[in-house]
Amino acid sequence: MYADLPLALRLEQAAAVIAQWAVTTHAQLYPHSAAASIPCGSGTAAFIDETSPLTQIKGAGMIAPTYEGDLDQVEAFYEERMAPVTFVLSPFADAAIFTYLSRRGYEIGAFENTLFRPLSAADVAEPDPDIALSADADSWAQPLGEAFFDVVTPAALELCRTLHGMPKTQSLIVRHESEALAGAQLCFHEGLALFQCDGTIRRYRRAGLQSKLIRERLSLAARAGCDLATADTEPGSASQRNYEKLGFRLAYTKVTLIKP
Repeated sequence: MYADLPLALRLEQAAAVIAQWAVTTHAQLYPHSAAASIPCGSGTAAFIDETSPLTQIKGAGMIAPTYEGDLDQVEAFYEERMAPVTFVLSPFADAAIFTYLSRRGYEIGAFENTLFRPLSAADVAEPDPDIALSADADSWAQPLGEAFFDVVTPAALELCRTLHGMPKTQSLIVRHESEALAGAQLCFHEGLALFQCDGTIRRYRRAGLQSKLIRERLSLAARAGCDLATADTEPGSASQRNYEKLGFRLAYTKVTLIKP
């Protein structure tokens, strides 16, 4: 399997679908919220609230040509909600979208590496006794909120509960005795397993817990019949190294473009 356009289409379409899942789930859990989304070409422009890391455009520019009218609509959508306009774009996206955003003054905010790994029956292993599916949203949200933000705020719990509640998603937690140490998620989309939300509470980091969670998800994904796994990491991070040690390799680097 090669890092080519068909692979990028598959990965980015899944990212757009999961962005929509997040909006739908948040609206269901918090009916008085302003969560909403609109299409952006082949992608999803998601809004949770003006500060949420889930308020982004994913999967844009991957199938149909991008038109400036599409960007006008998306910018109006976010400006109406007083939220930043943030595109997360694959290098395989329509070149026109990069030209249009450059002309509109968008700036680079960050890069992230998209990794992938084929799956097979050889990845099925005995369940790790330290890892279990979370029993409920709060049992996962509390430790993951601490892992992501150090201080667990109401906004952090709300974000984690939304992620936990998404369809076709399994939320895993690592426990020692009665204490939660780390967690992660596994999302399923048309034979693709998306690994996300890897988080370890600060005092338990560098103990190999993320690698345990990666191995467990590889086994779960293979058992579920998936043929491919993917994850996004910060370039050069410990997370990227952990994934690469377990057979993942780089598909491409995405760029985040933000309207200042």
